[in-house]
Amino acid sequence: MVTHFPRIDEVFVLREINELERHGQPVVVVPLIRLRPQVVHEEAKPWMKRALFTPLLSATILASNLRTFVKAPLRYLRTLLTLIAGTIWRPSTLVRSVVLFPKSVHLATVLAGMGVKHVHAHFATHSTTAAWIISSVSDLTYSFTVHGPDVFVHRMLLDKKIAGAKFVRCISMFNKAFIAGLYPHLAQGKLHVIHTGVNPDVYAEAASASRAARRRATLQLLSVAALTPSRGFPILIDAVERLIRAGVDIECRIVGEGRLRPATERWIARHGIEDRVRLLGALPQHEVARLMGEADIFVLPSIIAVDGQMDGIPVSLMEAMAAGKAVVAAAISGIPEIVKHEVNGLLVDAAYPQRIEAAVRRLVEDAALRERIGQGGRETVRQRFDVRRTSASLIALLDATADVNQPAQSTADRIMALNWSRLNAADVGVRRVHERADFTIAEVTISDGVAKQEVVVRQHCGPTPAVAQERARREFEVLTMLGSALAESKLTIPRLLMFDEPNAAIVVARADGKSLAGMLRESQGARATALRKAGAWVRTLQEHTRTDDDPRYVVTGVVLQALEDLDLACAGDGILRVARTIIRERLQTLESSVTDHPLTVVGTHGHFSPDNIFLGSGGVNVVHFGSYREGLPLEDVAELLMHLDLLGAASSRRAFLEGYGQPADAEELQLFSLTSALRLFARGGLTSAQRRKLRALILRRAA
Repeated sequence: MVTHFPRIDEVFVLREINELERHGQPVVVVPLIRLRPQVVHEEAKPWMKRALFTPLLSATILASNLRTFVKAPLRYLRTLLTLIAGTIWRPSTLVRSVVLFPKSVHLATVLAGMGVKHVHAHFATHSTTAAWIISSVSDLTYSFTVHGPDVFVHRMLLDKKIAGAKFVRCISMFNKAFIAGLYPHLAQGKLHVIHTGVNPDVYAEAASASRAARRRATLQLLSVAALTPSRGFPILIDAVERLIRAGVDIECRIVGEGRLRPATERWIARHGIEDRVRLLGALPQHEVARLMGEADIFVLPSIIAVDGQMDGIPVSLMEAMAAGKAVVAAAISGIPEIVKHEVNGLLVDAAYPQRIEAAVRRLVEDAALRERIGQGGRETVRQRFDVRRTSASLIALLDATADVNQPAQSTADRIMALNWSRLNAADVGVRRVHERADFTIAEVTISDGVAKQEVVVRQHCGPTPAVAQERARREFEVLTMLGSALAESKLTIPRLLMFDEPNAAIVVARADGKSLAGMLRESQGARATALRKAGAWVRTLQEHTRTDDDPRYVVTGVVLQALEDLDLACAGDGILRVARTIIRERLQTLESSVTDHPLTVVGTHGHFSPDNIFLGSGGVNVVHFGSYREGLPLEDVAELLMHLDLLGAASSRRAFLEGYGQPADAEELQLFSLTSALRLFARGGLTSAQRRKLRALILRRAA
């Protein structure tokens, strides 16, 4: 849980979630507010596609709040009133918290539905407020990370957040001592120090590449931080001006953005050193790594701002030290926990420019000292601030504090029990589970300890293990057959990774791209292009799976199944029950008329819905072949068109048929539209609005 995403100055969050998943612990990123920055870290781009973005308010969110209130009114009101009472003395925080309340209540329902059991928030402010609300109105647990600047000044509701959390992760001993001093009874046993970290290899490689490439006399000074009052960049500029005036050949580059940029620019101009001090703005992480490699000395002029705000342990210090750079840092907050004076850096009182000047001058004049403390910094980061180690510690803490009152054999347990060793998986994490009547679909992350891979598990169910195994075996045979039949085509089907017959499970690679269901909400042009591709996919499948079997038996089987679905649908619906005779006669009449037409038997997906169709860089990828069988050409076509009608996208039917590229027989299409609608209605699991719409479609097609 994060307040904003993606943020250029929170790359440490990205590193951590990537490492959690590499260790086999799946993560759902839940931002409260979506940002659209001009500069985005490469590490953030995959998460922007996966992150759970939701609006601040919508009809769905209001409905979730109403259901939660009706289910537990006292719990709902107590949480809301506690929130108001805890923030009322700071109106801006009160307004933001109340605005986030409905969304947080909604997220409690959404996350529980996704199988999430625990929420971890970064920073003790709004993200932890949301986590506290989620836990207060549901059975989800939560924890949070305190970075320092989030508690040094404003601490509204912090006592409630600590009391309700499973644990509080502090990124420094200073933070732990600070919170323990404020809340000695609440914090007892809940505060754990786990540093944030970096991958030192990235910065060591950047430094190595830079050493081989550069040959210059001018020394490069670098600083990386947001331009805020707790960073004394005007003091650093004063120090640089003193060094230049003393004849030191030096340049200074500052990476970062913030509200003090205009004032900083004016301060540089006032000193007349625009050619020696450059503000580079926000940069993606690979550019920062390159600059770290090129730098000779790293300076971070942290100070305590007028309101008491200050740094925790700045990640940019870790990056510079990992690159083997000599660092000059302030002796405040948690910084002395990473920088030991004259061992791996120089500590100064950064409120005085002459002290920064003296430290930098010493490093400029003593190359051996630069080399020695740079090497010391590199070792410190490798031993204590390697994100691979810190993330493993966080996982251990999550596991140690997890609720153990789980069912004896949960769905996640069954997935974990698969024969993952066949895929060389050292770590396995279940990200999301979708339960169905006859099968379970699980999104899983596996890792061999170095690289991670996202896979999908389809585990079949049945009245007996033998029935479940037979269903899984049939799907395995279908995927194997299609893989061979479509080898010469451009069609993409799920890449089969493993068939675990004893556990009735199929494991395939995760589909690339975005689902057609999601694309139907996009612009008309994007929607039409996607539907044409989906239509072309069906056509190609049929061309490569055509057989010479007698189509009459297929038609008869389809109608018999539709009659069974009709009886099931009518059993729970009075309106369809009244029209049952008309629908039955219509099905039988259409069956007779269809058999008079020349038909071809082809392979049909059997569940060709927008949720099962993905469009990515590699083309169309259709998933879930558990219902694949021999059928007739317009069965899959009719089902997709029926879903378009149901989703209110009937205007896009033409684009799909254009992609399919073959005229559709009206009577045949009418028959299969009716059978698809009956099958979906009989299957159940629809909302009231969907049932009404589908009922109207059935009656209209039967007319």
